[in-house]
Parts: sequence; C-alpha cells; structure tokens
Amino acid sequence: MRARRGPPGWPLASLAAAGFLLSGYLWFGTGGAELPLCPAGSGCQVVQASRYASLLGVPLPVYGLAYYGTLLVVAGWGTDPARRWQLALPLAAAGSGATLVFLGVQRFVLQTFCSLCVLSAVLSFALFALSWTYGRPRVRWPVVVLPAVGAVVVVLGGYALAERQAVATAYAEGLARHLAASGARFYGAYWCPHCTEQKRMFGPAARYLPYVECDPRAPDGRPEECREAGVRAYPTWVIGGRKYEGTIPLADLARLSGYPPP
Repeated sequence: MRARRGPPGWPLASLAAAGFLLSGYLWFGTGGAELPLCPAGSGCQVVQASRYASLLGVPLPVYGLAYYGTLLVVAGWGTDPARRWQLALPLAAAGSGATLVFLGVQRFVLQTFCSLCVLSAVLSFALFALSWTYGRPRVRWPVVVLPAVGAVVVVLGGYALAERQAVATAYAEGLARHLAASGARFYGAYWCPHCTEQKRMFGPAARYLPYVECDPRAPDGRPEECREAGVRAYPTWVIGGRKYEGTIPLADLARLSGYPPP
C-alpha cells in the first residue's frame, strides 16, 4: 500500500520566490526612483516616493525581502510537508495583516495604488490562503490571529511614530528659523557638551540656528563677537536683548522668543 503524500511544497516556494524578486525590484524604486514598471507620474512612483514607503526608517521592500525570504527557507524545511505549511501559516498571517494596512494607506491616505504593491499583496494573500488550507488542521486559531493583529499594531504604531517625529521636526525647524529671523543668538563652542545637547534638541533643524562659534581654534570661530556680547558660559542665548545661560528646552525658547508653543 502506497503511503499518502502530504500537501505539495512547490506552491509555497514559487509564491515566496516571486514575492522576493518583486520586493527586490521595488527596493530600487524606493524614494520615487523611476523604474520601467514604475513610470513617472504613476501611482507606483507616488506611493514609493511617499513617507509611507518606509517604516521605522527602513524601506518597506526590505521588510518584503525578509518576509518572502523567510517563507522561502520554510518552503525547504525538513521532509514533513504538513509541518512546512504549519510553520508558514503564522508568517503568512502576519504578512496579510501588514498588507491590509499598506492597502488601506494607499486607498484612504494616498488615494492611489501602486500596481506592483498590489501584486505583492495578491501574493501575500495567496500565501495565507494556501497556508490556511494546508496548515490549519493542526494549528489553533491564536497562532493565526495573534501574528496578524501584532503585525497591524506594529505597522500602525510605526507610522504613528513617524508622524509624530515629522511634526516635531517641522516644529523645531520653524522655531530655529524664527530665532534666526528675530535676531536671537546662540553662543557656544564646538567642544561644549551642553551646546551639543542644545543642537541635538533641534535635530536636523540645528543647521538653521543662529549659532556663533566662540572658540578661536574653530575654522568658523568668531571670538570677538562673543566678547562683545559678554559671553561667560556655554551655551549662552541672547533673545530679545536679554541673556540666558545654559541649555534651554524648545518650549522655553519658543516662549522667550514669542513663537507659538508646540
């Protein structure tokens, strides 16, 4: 009597390989770079150029490479076909949960779809459907639900964090430009840790600060200006004709200079 064969593994390997190649192709288009299958002005390029094309500072296609690559490894796992699909099911559930969020962002936020991203979504849903069909009999529902919900929470949380950081960066830049325009001055020295901390509070917007280097050893040092201002400690702020020594939080700088609070 012939032994009963388990579910085939080639569909898993084929879909995962297709997704891996597609993710690699999309990776080259991250940031809006024009690709033959992502022509200029297309929904694909719009999505790839948006801030939603990255999560926690990592381009989404990199996550796709990791996701499909892991499923490729699972496709060759051991010799037990049933075990292979059981391992793939929670991974496919997590991928489908994340995919739903990505499609929702394209539909309701960006209001355009990336055709290649939609194709990746189809592959992800197909992987879940097959994994559910072949792996479900021996897997309990929490093994499916928890990864899917966890992926949704992580993606939404990552986008929310990025949104918060974007707002904070925009506010810091506006404040730095306002300080410079209002005639304020920020006196410091390149070796001063408190000055470095003050700049760190502004992040990338620190380049807009009205900073005056007081150490004559620095290439851009202006010690005579610091002496004229009566600088005795670093950092020293002069705002509205009044002098303030020490590191000052952004909210206090806004209040002292008449900028709207954060």
